[in-house]
Amino acid sequence: MNEKRTLNPQSGVYYSLFTRSFADSDGDGIGDFNGIISKLDYLERLGITGIWLLPIYPSHSYHGYDVDDYYNVNPEYGTMEDFERLCSECAKRGIAVILDITFNHSSMHNPWFVQSADANNPKHSWYRWASPQDEEINLKATTWNHKVWNELGENYYSGIYSHGMPDYNHDNPELRAEFKKIMKFWLSKGASGFRFDAANHLYDAVKLPSSVKDGQERAVQFWKEMADYVLSLKPDAYMVGEVWDTAGVRADYMRGLPSTFHFDLGTKIIFAVKNSSASNNALAKGLQNDYALAAQKNPSFIDAPFMTNHDQNRFALQFKNNVDSIKLAASMYLFLPGIPFVYYGEELGMNGAKPDEQIRSPFVWSKNQDGAQTKWLDSKYNAKTVPADKQNADKNSILNFYRKAIKFRTKNAGAFEGKFIPNKCENTFVISWIIESEGQRLYCYYNLSDKAQELAKPDAFGEAKLLFCPKKDAKITKEKLLLPARACALFGSKGM
Repeated sequence: MNEKRTLNPQSGVYYSLFTRSFADSDGDGIGDFNGIISKLDYLERLGITGIWLLPIYPSHSYHGYDVDDYYNVNPEYGTMEDFERLCSECAKRGIAVILDITFNHSSMHNPWFVQSADANNPKHSWYRWASPQDEEINLKATTWNHKVWNELGENYYSGIYSHGMPDYNHDNPELRAEFKKIMKFWLSKGASGFRFDAANHLYDAVKLPSSVKDGQERAVQFWKEMADYVLSLKPDAYMVGEVWDTAGVRADYMRGLPSTFHFDLGTKIIFAVKNSSASNNALAKGLQNDYALAAQKNPSFIDAPFMTNHDQNRFALQFKNNVDSIKLAASMYLFLPGIPFVYYGEELGMNGAKPDEQIRSPFVWSKNQDGAQTKWLDSKYNAKTVPADKQNADKNSILNFYRKAIKFRTKNAGAFEGKFIPNKCENTFVISWIIESEGQRLYCYYNLSDKAQELAKPDAFGEAKLLFCPKKDAKITKEKLLLPARACALFGSKGM
């Protein structure tokens, strides 16, 4: 079928979507699968080619990262049939669906954990349990300002995120087999891959016996086993890991995972834009180093750049809603190699800050009570956010900028698979890089200044033309490039 040929989970631009907050179909104020289906025209017009759904499983929490049952959907979001229809309708539009999955821990209400409390139950070894006599375990260990080990009956279990999220024992072969069974189940329902939560915390030292010194290597090999299994079932599946760590650690995990999120990139972009400082093109040079580290570990790695996610203060708020700064920062990560991720509402300039609920607040569809508007939470930050219906009618809106930028990227997908090279640029206000692919070069310039900047045209520029710029005053002459204030400008061969 033609629709299957257009579906390519390992490329394009993904949209990170919290079902509870996105679109409501039944009027209960909570987003659901049918609500997402009703807004697929919006997503398709935005240009995204994949959706990452934050956890959709039954859970005792609003966020769902403590999973009660891996083989069902949260009834507040609809039925399994609704989910399958969502995947089917997305596939018709060439949109992949990947699922957030927590293999680091479960919910304390999960039947597996309830059974594991009995030391004689086979499920006991599925989790990390320790007795008070275990001299290799520090039962007083803490992380993120809370204790790791939690007393239950005569023993203790670890929960690095909270006492309500008990940690799995990933050395258990039966547990690994169950994880594979889970992934096979969801692939059969229409999912195209997975986002793996807390991928670098599986073997944290605080929950391991002191004699274990190779925790990171064990984690990498665990993910290799999982990824290899998924690809054996679905060769075009996309999997991305949350490895919130240094560039070197992220790269090491790519020996097991085909893709990891590019943490700290957004922070560096925000700093550069806020301070209007290119710092001798430091961002481009740092990216080149990051890519080199990843390539050493996995030559076919897929980077996953993003600005901020569901755990971080939204970046529009950090720019005090300055539209030019929002567009400039967005263009810097959208025009990088890999698969960029757009966090829902980012394309509207939605605001949000800790606590996490306020970062995951309802998408702003309309001030005129759009029937799909979710209402499960009152947002403290989005009273002045221009809703989607208003931005849709404004050609200069953040939303329409995202549409244009994503369209340019997907139209020229091959160009963004090329070699990344920092561009020699001595202007203190300009960050620049080149992406070089078969017979063509894409020159990317980012003017961080409030004033237009004039640059000498590079000798190797050749017949490159202006291909993309959100402002009309970008120019190219025989000898000079004129970059508009607070804007990106992309140059390349005319055929792009």
